[in-house]
Amino acid sequence: MNVKPFVVALIRSITLCMSLAAAGAVGTTDTVQERINELNDPLGFFGRESAVYALGDLGDKRAIGPLIACLKDSDLRVRAGAAVALGKLGDKRAVEPLIACLKDQEYRVFRAAGEALGKLGDAQAVEPLIACLKDQNQNLRWVAAEALGKLGDARAVEPLIACLKLMKNQELYVVYHTAEALGKLGKPAVEPLIGCLKDQDRSVRSGAAKALGKLGKPVVEPLIVCSKGPDENMRWGAISVLGKLEDVRAVEHLIACLKDEDKVMRWHAAMALGKPGNERAVEPLIACLKDQDWVVRRIAAHALGHVGDKRALEPLIACLTDQDRDNRLSWPAAAALGDLGDVRAVEPLIACLKDEAWSVRSNSAESLGKLGDKRAVEPLIICLKDQNQQVRWLAAWALGKLGDKRAVDLLIACLNDKNQQVRCQAAWALGRLGDTRAINPLTACLIDTDRDVRHFAAEALNKLRKPAVGSAPVSPAPKTKKPDPPEPTP
Repeated sequence: MNVKPFVVALIRSITLCMSLAAAGAVGTTDTVQERINELNDPLGFFGRESAVYALGDLGDKRAIGPLIACLKDSDLRVRAGAAVALGKLGDKRAVEPLIACLKDQEYRVFRAAGEALGKLGDAQAVEPLIACLKDQNQNLRWVAAEALGKLGDARAVEPLIACLKLMKNQELYVVYHTAEALGKLGKPAVEPLIGCLKDQDRSVRSGAAKALGKLGKPVVEPLIVCSKGPDENMRWGAISVLGKLEDVRAVEHLIACLKDEDKVMRWHAAMALGKPGNERAVEPLIACLKDQDWVVRRIAAHALGHVGDKRALEPLIACLTDQDRDNRLSWPAAAALGDLGDVRAVEPLIACLKDEAWSVRSNSAESLGKLGDKRAVEPLIICLKDQNQQVRWLAAWALGKLGDKRAVDLLIACLNDKNQQVRCQAAWALGRLGDTRAINPLTACLIDTDRDVRHFAAEALNKLRKPAVGSAPVSPAPKTKKPDPPEPTP
């Protein structure tokens, strides 16, 4: 095989790419014409692709014709680059050729064409893009949906709604982009999207809620009306969306819903109100800590933690002694107190480290790590020997956050724990504590059977063996699964 032509092409392409980098921002007449000439170079394997992108950056309308011609090039990279360049140049002459590119078999090409049509903003592209919503290729459908959202034409509302319903539980990426597009179309999309909230399919409801959340204030009053309607799915969906809107009317309505006869409405309202800084909701959520339904009580506790208002401190501390053995409020209250960030919760949380329920002990350990008070060090060290593995690794995590070297010896012992998550957290914590006594035990962990343990041991050793200034960045704490509040299901 004669490789000489390819070598020559490669050398010429590299030379061209270097010159394009220098000349791309200049935009002289000679530069533009040189780049146009490069489009016809049969040996410009890489250079032709670079040339089309450069012509888009140069912004000279003389390149429109040659770039349109490149949309039919045999090289898919040249076609895709030409579509990108035409989108940048903003000339309407490119609309029809780009519409034709939506039928290109290559993903990179039709995606570039869709993005370019969205940038050009010409209504001529609306109907062809709507037609693409029915194509068998799911990638083309989401490209079309994205472009239609950018065009903002009301003709796209019903086809996008139909596309949303057609997808249902499959092709969630298409659902996502369809919802994004509908969220950009404004008022014409409000009523059809609200109708989707009562769809039997959860992914359709979720997509509609996402879109409505982006529409903002115009949907508040219609959603309030929907939340009072007969359809359960629509009521719950409306409440969920209202929680995402920064509107006083929405907050007041959600507060009223905390007293609804339907317990599921109260679940959704409490969850929706749990947003940082939502001061209006604090007192009503505190009242919900005594709701007759245990799920409402737990969600309210979590919501108060998310709000972060100190008024919730005493009520949440009181919940730590909840004696309802089946539906205790202690563990969500323990978690919420860590989010409040008030050290007055330290002693009550330390007491909870001896609770009979592991969920209370583990959440208390985590919250004590968040609060950062050294009074918790000795009690947390004791928790490293807890029978429950989740309590042990959250205690190790908390001790790493507190940074007290009194924990070093027992954390070293935890490197031999039977649970890999405990070993991971112990390695991570020892790296943070910075005590060289841990070097040899951590070195032994480099042959641990678990990959994550080996990784965090190596990260800890890297930190211990280097000075603080200029040391390599260390990974965050290992990801762990914490207890979740019960899933609200009717």
